[in-house]
Amino acid sequence: MYRQLDVEPISAEEFAAFGEVLENKTTVRRRDFSLQFGADNGPRLWVNRIPKVGGSPVRVDEMESHPYSAQTFVPMQQGRCLVVVAPPDGNGRPDLAGMRAFLTEGGQGVTYRPHVWHYTFSSVDGPNEVVVIMGYSGRGDDTVVVRLDEPVDVPLPA
Repeated sequence: MYRQLDVEPISAEEFAAFGEVLENKTTVRRRDFSLQFGADNGPRLWVNRIPKVGGSPVRVDEMESHPYSAQTFVPMQQGRCLVVVAPPDGNGRPDLAGMRAFLTEGGQGVTYRPHVWHYTFSSVDGPNEVVVIMGYSGRGDDTVVVRLDEPVDVPLPA
């Protein structure tokens, strides 16, 4: 049995340590967000096609981080998405004690700050297409992927 991590609804306040929740639930027409690309990074934009997760629980066994850039995910279809994040520990690996799992509502995207560890942005309610925006340095280590020593199971709500 693996350690389990409860899923919580995403909110700007709870997610602030890891990045920004992309939504505009204010009364103003426009809400700006920051995109942190770094001095030597050129912005890249692409669309990922992501399948519905294969069932519950979702086993988180690897995470990725981007040392030079923020990374943004904007779903193009309605539906909830699973967002699993962790701060870096003292050795630069994911700090499992600080790991959190969030569930977006339809119409919410996220931006991960540089160095934030995250699991694959995952679609819960069905297949989706997701716009991804990230800086790219061309150095070969824009994305760092690590396998977790202890995988974590994330049960999804019904």
